[in-house]
Amino acid sequence: MPNIFQNFLNQITSGYKKADKQLGGWLPGGGTASSVTRLVFPPQSFPGRSKELQQMTGIKGRFVDIDKTPTITRQIAQTVAPLWGSQPYANPLIGEVGAPGYKGGATPRERHLEFHELGHLNPADKGIYSYLGVAGRYLQGLSNSTGNLPVVDLLAGKLMKHFDAQEEDRAERFAARFATQGNYPAPQISPEGTSAYGDQLRREGSEMSENAVSRMLNPWGIPEKVTEFVNQQRASVLQKELSRSLPIYREQFGGEIKLSPENLKETERLNNLAKQIEALGIEPRY
Repeated sequence: MPNIFQNFLNQITSGYKKADKQLGGWLPGGGTASSVTRLVFPPQSFPGRSKELQQMTGIKGRFVDIDKTPTITRQIAQTVAPLWGSQPYANPLIGEVGAPGYKGGATPRERHLEFHELGHLNPADKGIYSYLGVAGRYLQGLSNSTGNLPVVDLLAGKLMKHFDAQEEDRAERFAARFATQGNYPAPQISPEGTSAYGDQLRREGSEMSENAVSRMLNPWGIPEKVTEFVNQQRASVLQKELSRSLPIYREQFGGEIKLSPENLKETERLNNLAKQIEALGIEPRY
């Protein structure tokens, strides 16, 4: 009787698992990962490498090749901010690192990337900026896809400068600690703890904010247009004189260079005319 009952249970279990597989993993306890589960917790490309990195750093991270395996983080990023949606990322909420074309630390550059992203997952040395560490870049990408409103660009630039940059500094400091063990060139860290990557984001953030303020103060670019119009008028007068003088110059000297005082004086005058036109932002016509 127990054998008959066990066989009956096995048949039910087998049929349930088969049905769960056919339904894409939606039956509870069926053993097949649903599409949502695979998006949230996709399979790792190199699980052995993840364990090795954890042993070296003490930080647990699940490394996924986002070119081969779709992840919910990348799906959201590509929708919200296409500019940054294909870039490597670290998601501290689920301990996941996504990198396009990930090969398990096959090159020095990829090993640097591994430790840099683990630096984002590192719970130590966090600041307020760590919780908004990509907000500026995501907002920049969102702004680019929605018309670059000055107020959005201003906020994106400020976040990039004061939050994104500091979080990237933190990740680079972590990567610098493990450069010897990871066998890759250590990123340069300044005495103040800043990195080249962080400094780049600070510059980009400042430029974005300044451009946004300029557009807010002068939304139609009126002063620039007035200046452009005045320059065009001034250049037009100079161009007329240049166009009038060039045929006489060419005819008089026949294309030959003669070191006479008249030649040198006229050559200098025409050169000055051309330089004045260029200084007004207009290309001289010869």
